[in-house]
Amino acid sequence: MLLSRLLVTTEFLARTYTDQISGAKCQEAINEACKIHSYRYGYKLISERQIKEILNVNNQVTTLRATRKKFAHFCWPRSNDEEIFGANFSGGVAVGSKYKKSFVSFTLAELDELHKKAYAIIDRLSDTTQSLPELEEEDLSNKVRLPREGAYVYLSIQVKF
Repeated sequence: MLLSRLLVTTEFLARTYTDQISGAKCQEAINEACKIHSYRYGYKLISERQIKEILNVNNQVTTLRATRKKFAHFCWPRSNDEEIFGANFSGGVAVGSKYKKSFVSFTLAELDELHKKAYAIIDRLSDTTQSLPELEEEDLSNKVRLPREGAYVYLSIQVKF
């Protein structure tokens, strides 16, 4: 929904694009849309403060996404009643710089803090998204210039053999 607002399109229409891309690609698209609002539109549609907030939250999502990735790709037994220990699923013995990345542990307090951070980011994203201009589907036909009656539309297709 955030990307649809940044691209000034309806949510349903934007989903034809966003549903097909990963979270990381969606974040890249959000960053690119913010640059466009800065350089091309000079913050006329969306304020500089709002763009900075979006970029800030997007960076926080990147950090949390890295932690989420560990939960998805690690095996998690309990170390004790206050801690879980994660080891990656790779079959080989990790050596060198990969060794430090091959395991991690979290205390229950750290997990609780991650949970709170994630929900705080969701709240910020929701509030920020709600403050952006929205293009309603009913308004779409008023905003689009339709071809005049009797005008021809040519479609050019290049075929390479």
